[in-house]
Amino acid sequence: MTSIKLTDTITSPKRLIVIAGTTGVGKSQLSIELASKYNGEIINSDSMQMYQDIPIITNKHPINERNGIPHHIINHVPWNKEYDMHIFEKECLSKIYDILQRGKTPIIVGGTHYYLQVLFNNKKINNAIYFGHTNDTFTEDPNAEDDPKELYSKLLEIDPLIASKYHPNDTRRVKRMLEIYHQSNGIKPSEIFQKQQISLKFENTLFFWLYSDPTELNKRLDDRVDQMISNGAYSEIQQLYKYYCENNKPCLESGIWQVIGFKEFLPWLLSQDTTNADDNTILYKECVEKMKLRTRQYAKRQIKWIKKMLISDIRAADKLSNFYVLNATDLNKWDQLVKDRANLICDGFFFSKNGVDQCVEHVPKGLENIVLTEECATASATNTNNNAKFFDKFTCSTCKDKNDENLILIGKEVWGKHLKSRRHKSNLNRGKKKKEYEEWKLKNTT
Repeated sequence: MTSIKLTDTITSPKRLIVIAGTTGVGKSQLSIELASKYNGEIINSDSMQMYQDIPIITNKHPINERNGIPHHIINHVPWNKEYDMHIFEKECLSKIYDILQRGKTPIIVGGTHYYLQVLFNNKKINNAIYFGHTNDTFTEDPNAEDDPKELYSKLLEIDPLIASKYHPNDTRRVKRMLEIYHQSNGIKPSEIFQKQQISLKFENTLFFWLYSDPTELNKRLDDRVDQMISNGAYSEIQQLYKYYCENNKPCLESGIWQVIGFKEFLPWLLSQDTTNADDNTILYKECVEKMKLRTRQYAKRQIKWIKKMLISDIRAADKLSNFYVLNATDLNKWDQLVKDRANLICDGFFFSKNGVDQCVEHVPKGLENIVLTEECATASATNTNNNAKFFDKFTCSTCKDKNDENLILIGKEVWGKHLKSRRHKSNLNRGKKKKEYEEWKLKNTT
């Protein structure tokens, strides 16, 4: 058998599926449905599900509900070991090649979206620089820091191309581009980002973002925590606590100890011998609420990562044509909005010479704004090659901003909505009436 280097890019028609989404949104269910229909095997990309045992608090999909579908890179790491992206990269890529060479479809699913970076080649830019983890030390003139006009003028002078991607009043991000310029010893941000050369290791990769409205999702997450407690999460937490005490109380910021549930219940576990029954009950309830809060916060961070990083990487790899959003807000409509839509997309992806029908929307109606949010625009503005239509700058001379200057809007879609808005139409009518009045006044005073 011919060996394949892990650094090679697969150009054959073999296909991969990636399912991203928050915890509790239904990724496992969708992965099993797709694997059953498209001859797939599932590769886990959830960092906590790598660890052995404790299936309830790590949310491993029950074996009896997996429909016989093989699951890989799951439940194999002992508690005294740490697991990281470098280990995942080796295991994941090896398993992808193995599944492909057996003529099957790898389906990568899990909540640790950071791990999905292993599917991309040549991520050369330090993400911490352009996503806000910088030291505010660049400015040459301290008095200019709070002046948006001066900051933007400086960026416009240094790098007009990258400046064209930002609103003049977007001070924080304009400043960030100036930081990149100074921290890179005078290299233009646009030149840096053009050198990213991000590409997919496997060209034929289909990305699904399984999305739920946060309000509805939060209710489901709270209910799921209650269900986890009822199903035996308490026993697993005690099991972890026993190991924790017997092994010199390891650091809670790494390994299995990061799992949501353990740290939240630790105050209650530590107080078992020192509090009365009533206080113990109150503390227990507080721990349950903390677990719910941490779960909701985690889901929020997952969405932020998808918007800021995953979509940006897909866009930089020029593969937005393979990115689709599925609406899992209403579970009563799962078959219609998730399963059937995913099958329609996969049918085109796997079996049609022309790919997925262009009539199939990448983002369902009503969810358009979840993709083109501020985070997505910020991440994508750094990509100066692709999807310029989303981030072109438009100036409306009819409408004014709070400084009574011409209104500036970023993005063709935003511009189109503005032109149809009540505000713009009202200002047009007001301007038309004012012009007619001035003409009448001029005519009747001469």
